[in-house]
Order: sequence, then structure tokens, then C-alpha cells
Amino acid sequence: MRFIIIFFLLITNLIAQEIKFFGEPKSASIIIGKVDSIKKILFNSGKIKFSNNGYFIFGFDKEDEGEFELTIIKQNNSTINYSYQINKEKFENQELRLSKKMVSPPKKYLKKIKNEFAQIKKARTKLFENNNTYYLSGFSMPVKNVRITSEFGLNRILNGTPKNFHNGVDFGGSIGDSVFAIADAKVLFVGNNFYYNGNFILLDHGQGLNSVYLHLSKNLVNKNQQVKKGELIGLLGSTGRSTGPHLHLGVQWFNKRIDPMSLFNLKLE
Repeated sequence: MRFIIIFFLLITNLIAQEIKFFGEPKSASIIIGKVDSIKKILFNSGKIKFSNNGYFIFGFDKEDEGEFELTIIKQNNSTINYSYQINKEKFENQELRLSKKMVSPPKKYLKKIKNEFAQIKKARTKLFENNNTYYLSGFSMPVKNVRITSEFGLNRILNGTPKNFHNGVDFGGSIGDSVFAIADAKVLFVGNNFYYNGNFILLDHGQGLNSVYLHLSKNLVNKNQQVKKGELIGLLGSTGRSTGPHLHLGVQWFNKRIDPMSLFNLKLE
């Protein structure tokens, strides 16, 4: 019996040494994993990508709750299973006053808005093609002087009407302040004068992880350009649906909305 227990502990320790996880399993967060000799990874029965050196990402949306299953199948067909219980967090309300046209756009802008959404949706399909791990650069703040004016997850009430929650973090600043890439990436899309986003940049950090920088006064990069963590990509502004000069930083894993602040505490070591 003692031999069996010792053998079991040895096997458990070997598995723990083979698999590394970075991040916390909670609402609006990602986990980065590393495993050797992977054959397949399933997250809630859906396949997720992994790199040649064994890195992969999975994450949880702000609205996700319940049990989630991660299954790692190794080259020798051994299977390792993990179960995560995710609870929805409660967020406060935030009331804002905007010009009427920014809450209920006039009909003459509806075609423009529809076309802009279609452009972004088309660009985001490219996320499924990129298995690079640019995100291994780690993450750094998008501005020099960090002053958060609106946190992730707040329930937005615009001109007295409940709207979608705030799916990013707003950093206050002055027009012309430098805006930096939060991690190594490929520039997936550059938008100019969009109705809601204003001037903005969408970066692809690999394996579905992406970040977007809204309301810029100027974009300083081009589509398909490679950028490094901390590289200057744009200038802070107040374009699009904005109440004043600020950077809206949004992060997603594919379509799952992630709290950007959760990335800055990740230690990829």
C-alpha cells in the first residue's frame, strides 16, 4: 500500500513538473499554459491551438459562469483533465452624459456604422489563423502615466439608458500622449475616423489574444506591421464616441472579453 502511494505521488509530481500554468481561473481572465509533447488540447470540447514549444491560451469571458473543462492529450495518448468553476463578478453602474447622436446615431450614419462593424468582424477572422506566441514577450502598460478613469466591467448607463458594459479600461491623459503596444504583436487592423472607435489599432498577439486601442488622435503603425512590447503605436486622443481625451484599451481572447488589468500581473517564468 505504501509503495502504491509513493508511486502515485511520484507520477503526480512528474505531471506537475511537465505542465505550467500562468494566470488565474476567474471571470474575464486568461490562462497561459505550457506542456511538452502535446497531441491535442480541448477546452469545453472545442480544440484550441498550441505552439511547437507547447504554449497555449484559454480564457473566460466576463459573462461566463459554471464549470469549464480543459483536456490535454499527450503524444503517448495519456490524458490530463482540469476542471474550473467560474463565478460571475458583480460590477457597479457608471452613468455618462454624451451627445444624443453618440447614444442613438442618426439614420444617415447607420450605413457607415454597419460597414465599420463588418470591416472589424472580417479582420478578426484572421485571429484563427495565427498560431504565433508573440504574447510571450510579457505585458506592459500602454501609457507612461497610468491614470485609470473607467474600469473594466462597469455597467454603462448613457443619458439615462442602460447600455452594454464597459469592455475595456480607460486611461486618462492629454491629446498627443504616447500610446504603446502592451505586448509583441502583428498589426491586424488600423481604423480611421470610425463612428464609435474613432482612430484605432487592433493588435494580434497570437493564438486568439488581441488588444485594441481606441479614440487615438493619430495612428502610427500600418496593417501587417510587426511591433514590440512598449513600442510607440499611436497618440492618445478623443476621436469617436468619447467624453474627453483618453485611451480605451480592450483585450479579448477570440470573442471572450478580458479585463486588460489582469494581464499586467502575469509572470511568464
